[in-house]
This record gives sequence, C-alpha cells and structure tokens, in this order.
Amino acid sequence: MDDIDRRILEILQQDASLSNVELANKLNLSPSSCLRRVQKLKADGVIMQTVALVDPDKLDRSLCGIVEVSLERHGTEARLEFIEKIQQEGAITQAYSVTGEADVILVMHLKDMKEYAALCDRMLNYDPNVVKFRTFFAMEQYKQTTAIPTHTNSAEVS
Repeated sequence: MDDIDRRILEILQQDASLSNVELANKLNLSPSSCLRRVQKLKADGVIMQTVALVDPDKLDRSLCGIVEVSLERHGTEARLEFIEKIQQEGAITQAYSVTGEADVILVMHLKDMKEYAALCDRMLNYDPNVVKFRTFFAMEQYKQTTAIPTHTNSAEVS
C-alpha cells in the first residue's frame, strides 16, 4: 500500500459517498486509476464495508451503555455460545474480548432503561456462564470516529 492508497482511505473514511470522479479529482488521479485502486483495496480486504453512520438520537436510541462482563468458562464452546447471543442482539453495536478483570466489553445503544433491563435478563442475569457484569452509561461523548489512522504516527492524521 502506497501513499496514494493511504490518502484514498483517509478521504473515504471521512466521506464514502463520494463518486469515483469526485474521489479521483481530490487525488489528482484519473477516474480509471482511482477506481482500480479502490477495487484492489476492497479485494484485499482493506476496505471491509461501506456503510452509513446514523445518529442514535434520531432513532431514539440515545442511551449508550458500556458493559464489562466476566465469564465463568472460557473454553471454545462457552465462548461461541456467548458470541452467538451477542450477535443476535441488535442493541449491541460493538463487542470485544479484552484483557484485564473483565472478559468482554459490550457497547450498546438503547431506547431506555426498560430496554436495558430486558436485554440484561435475556443475556446476562440468567446466563450461568456470566459471573458478573458492570454497566457504565455515557453522559457525554467527547469523540466518536470510525476512521482508522492510515499512517504509522496517528498524530500525522489531519
């Protein structure tokens, strides 16, 4: 991946709705060359998906919960069962296996506390593999981005 590919990624991470011609103009490339590069980035799995980012408030899902989950069993079967439950919950937007005291971190966007309580009952309260969980509710958001730095030094990203 060269500097042009990195610049393509920077631009598309800010606005993936740009047409190929608009993207090519920003890069001073021919549209055909630009298209080939974007197609290669997709084929190589660098660009995994093109999506629309939605404001949770506009969908009445402004309650953001971050949940630490500690599990009893960590074997493959138990882990896969828990992952399947996570993937079936639409309110869970991110899930990570982590090091430290907790085993899993869940990020969820919820309508209200009633939805949170129902989700906890479905996923956590009655699961014998869940030892404990602790939830933090976001009061303010200081940063949200999906952009991944394209340079080695993340301070280089504008």
